[in-house]
Amino acid sequence: MRTRDEELSFQVKNIFNEFYKEKLDNTTCFAVTATELEEMLSIEINEKDRGIISHDIGDFRWRFMKNKFNKYGLIFILCKGVS
Repeated sequence: MRTRDEELSFQVKNIFNEFYKEKLDNTTCFAVTATELEEMLSIEINEKDRGIISHDIGDFRWRFMKNKFNKYGLIFILCKGVS
């Protein structure tokens, strides 16, 4: 059984894999909107949740951000040299 943090990281990686080809076009970051996230997460999240995903094209920092409607979006930022 996974811990909460392990499960969250697993789900975020799946979300990243779902969207990065479509959204990462000549840029170093992209966001997944609250609407796009609906039903993709089965775990409760908060703004303190963040992490790093290692990918073939580099390491991505991710974090949740709350919008003005108190719904969470997810942002990914490509970081060179993150270990």
